[in-house]
Amino acid sequence: MTGVEASFDGSRDVSAILGTLSRGRADPSFQRTAEGLWVIGLSPQGGFSACLEQTAAGVALTGWGEGAGWVADHLPDWLGADDDLRGFRPEHDLIDRAWRRYRITWRVPRTLLTWQIALAAVLEQRVTGVEARSAWRMLLIEHGSPAPGPAPGGMRVPPDPDAVLRIPSWDWRRYGVDRQRIRTIRELASAGHVLERAAHMPASQGRVALTAVPGVGPWTAAEISARAFGDADAVSVGDYHQARNVTYALTGETDGTDEDMLRLLAPYAGHRYRAVRMIELARVAPPRRGPRMRLPGPGQQ
Repeated sequence: MTGVEASFDGSRDVSAILGTLSRGRADPSFQRTAEGLWVIGLSPQGGFSACLEQTAAGVALTGWGEGAGWVADHLPDWLGADDDLRGFRPEHDLIDRAWRRYRITWRVPRTLLTWQIALAAVLEQRVTGVEARSAWRMLLIEHGSPAPGPAPGGMRVPPDPDAVLRIPSWDWRRYGVDRQRIRTIRELASAGHVLERAAHMPASQGRVALTAVPGVGPWTAAEISARAFGDADAVSVGDYHQARNVTYALTGETDGTDEDMLRLLAPYAGHRYRAVRMIELARVAPPRRGPRMRLPGPGQQ
């Protein structure tokens, strides 16, 4: 089957840039294979499969499905072609070391896959990663559609908003999704105009616009904006792990709070997500002290 092809000239680490789209190793919409990195999703024109391969010249993309042309047109956005680095100066040794490694090959992606990123983000509200990844996988298996083209077996296109609105409550409960998250997902599915408008605003404004959807608070908006809008300043306040990870990476303290994190990230204003992502890519995190557990959180994350 012939696909739509596109290319990007320039050094890019595709896995580091788009890795935040992954919802675990068994994610039906994201896989790394010998052929390249596969991203399955929904565009305004329909579902697509995209395989991105790093080449000597840059990145080659092949897409299949109704949305393949849209993906090909937006490849530069996905790879952060318009990401503005001005004003970013590492203030900590760890961030400086990571930036030296990634300053040429990593950029903040603007994928514009707002709906599916928002859907996955809401599933992550107030639960462990294991619970959220399981719910995402079951949702795509039971209510998604087969990935077009020669995508690896089992890959699925996420359900669109209309399909999500038809999912009965008992299916959500089987996936472990509570009533509040079900309500928020349905609000998002009915708020396509908000998602579309937010995607075309400056990233910081789009992040705020998302919070007009009931159940979408600053945490959820930041998670969406960093992945969909190319938001270099998004910070996931209210995320237990991120506050601890940032504080530990930059100070060695193991009990960091949101206030600690925001204080440490203050010198990176305008680039706080960039700094956080460098910490993530450096793979520095505090030692675990106990079993995984259900996480408390604000009523609207």
